Amino acid sequence: MKKLLCILLMSIIFFTPAFAEDFPYEKTGIHISDVQYNAGSVLVLCVETGAVLYETDGFSRRYPASITKIMTALLTIEHVDDLNRRFILSENAVTLPHYAGRLGMLEGESMTALEALYAIMLPSANDVARALAEFIGGDISRFVDMMNARAVALGAYHTRFVNPCGLPGDGQFTTAYDIALIMREAIKHPIFVDIISTPYFTLPPTEYHEDPRLMRNSNVMVRPTRDEFNPRIIGGKTGFTNAAQHTLVSYASYEGQDVIISVLFTAPRGAIFSDTAALVEYIFRNPPEEEAPPPIEEPEIIPVFAPTFHEYFPQPPPPPQPETTPAPAEIPTTEAAATAALSLLIAGAALLVIKKIKIN
Repeated sequence: MKKLLCILLMSIIFFTPAFAEDFPYEKTGIHISDVQYNAGSVLVLCVETGAVLYETDGFSRRYPASITKIMTALLTIEHVDDLNRRFILSENAVTLPHYAGRLGMLEGESMTALEALYAIMLPSANDVARALAEFIGGDISRFVDMMNARAVALGAYHTRFVNPCGLPGDGQFTTAYDIALIMREAIKHPIFVDIISTPYFTLPPTEYHEDPRLMRNSNVMVRPTRDEFNPRIIGGKTGFTNAAQHTLVSYASYEGQDVIISVLFTAPRGAIFSDTAALVEYIFRNPPEEEAPPPIEEPEIIPVFAPTFHEYFPQPPPPPQPETTPAPAEIPTTEAAATAALSLLIAGAALLVIKKIKIN
């Protein structure tokens, strides 16, 4: 029994994934002591260097909710060469739980990939996110594999997606740091920045909707008519589920300094905007004298979805080992054989001569 308990204890020690306390990251730069926020996890990331300027529980697991769609948008931009290409929504894509937000697209209705990006990033349409997953990955399951593989490639080792829209699902999680890394990659694409900074977008008429549909950006910090509007916020993505509470990842800029701000697990809804505004104000009013170096990549961390990673980033096979075979016996050449035979004949003749002399 004691032996079994020891084995279980060692398994827990060696196979439990590393989390926040194991990151080789030193908190330097700024110290926020006089700024108030409600979120359970916050993190500020320098866009230029990848340095973490500030964090509180920034490496703790949290449910992402619809900020998941940042990855869905990133893969769409990376895999669709022509964003004006149209695709048709399937019955599976538009079939959602009653509580899930949607654009109201119908089976057989079509839209362009660009229109779909506005739909998932502004009103956070779950039906469109599922349709994009089918369009790009062939089916939702394969697209989720692509999402997880891309997260690993970006260094987001503590993120796991189970669907393309952020709806509740077993085993889905991220961290404020990881989602900031994903946003940092997404904003490298100008079209993504254009989309998240757009207050409103009008979807043209389709096969089943004769009238255009107006889409409002759920991130009211980019809507000039709202009290929450902040000119330093370029754009961002909101999210909400009961488990995740309210989440927001923002891209902010001021006087040449660009940052990503992650605000996770906060309530009520207005807190994601007030928390973000407070962090933006303090960061830009009190810039760090010396930025922290980017976190060091930790190769020891093994993602829970390693098979997916190897599927999309296969490792080269080990080089073949040379076979060791005994060296073949040397075969004498014809010239060498003739010389040896002649030597034997001479030796034999000499012996006969010697014997004859002795006899005489």
